[in-house]
Amino acid sequence: MSRFTQRMGALLAAATVAAALGACSSEAEPTASGESAAPASTTREITDASGAKVTVPSAPKNIVALAETDLDAALALGVTPIGASKSRQGDSVAGYLAPQLPNVKLVGEIVEPNIEAIATLDPKPDLILYGHFLDPDPAQIKDLNAIAPTVITSMVDSTWKDSLKGVANALNLEAKATEVLAAYDKKVTDTKAAIAANGAAKVSLVRWNPQGPSYLQKQHFSSTIVEELGLKRPDAQLTEGTGPSDPVSLEKLDVLDADYIFLGTLNNDGAAALEQAKANASWNQLGAVKANKVVAVDGVPWTSRGGPIAAGIVLDDITKTLKG
Repeated sequence: MSRFTQRMGALLAAATVAAALGACSSEAEPTASGESAAPASTTREITDASGAKVTVPSAPKNIVALAETDLDAALALGVTPIGASKSRQGDSVAGYLAPQLPNVKLVGEIVEPNIEAIATLDPKPDLILYGHFLDPDPAQIKDLNAIAPTVITSMVDSTWKDSLKGVANALNLEAKATEVLAAYDKKVTDTKAAIAANGAAKVSLVRWNPQGPSYLQKQHFSSTIVEELGLKRPDAQLTEGTGPSDPVSLEKLDVLDADYIFLGTLNNDGAAALEQAKANASWNQLGAVKANKVVAVDGVPWTSRGGPIAAGIVLDDITKTLKG
């Protein structure tokens, strides 16, 4: 089936869904006396991260999360989505979230949602969360809005805390988000106390890809957590950006060196590339390697765009490594 045919089929299905929902919403509920009463308001208008006005259900029940950071945030807020994108780890959601989502339906890749899969979900979605690390795609937004109200929860330069607030805004759970952030702040305080003896340590944050290693730039998710703890980074890693750096050549691996290297991969290809690199003389000359202070971490919560649950994992790993 061609991509065009798939898209048209999905849009037709979406139109059918929208028509059915419209018919349902226009019918007033009968009263005990048999008279029709005006339905109570079940929607509200919000402003999403892009500045767009979106009418969403006041209490959405069937939610699709297209980004890991939104999936993480929704779970932290006590909401279990019915659909989510695949993780780059494989044919499932992110491993660290999977145990909480035994029945979730996969609806495409992180940056390429499967419109037909979303339109044919059962139950039908009533809200789609569209958080992205790329600029929003207007064509995708149009197709998704034909299925259910679609809320852009974050923009490329949004922090994970802003993303959480964007999800809470869509779900009408702002007070719960405040509680989640307060719990995070307390965990940061506790972690700083636990690692005080190593508070002056310099840490390197690295993702190893099939193309080679990248360090996490200054505004990256994990970088912001490390900064809140007061830990130092190698000067060369303090480049501006919310994502990983360009690949570092094996001849310049000294950029990765520090007192501790927190090192993650996203999939088996990255792990295989790392194993090959360990035979490289430059790798074995790094101070952290010689001191046996390379810490293997889960690359998804550490090196992707995470949420409150991922932040907790990062803090726990740092505590285990640096506590006195």
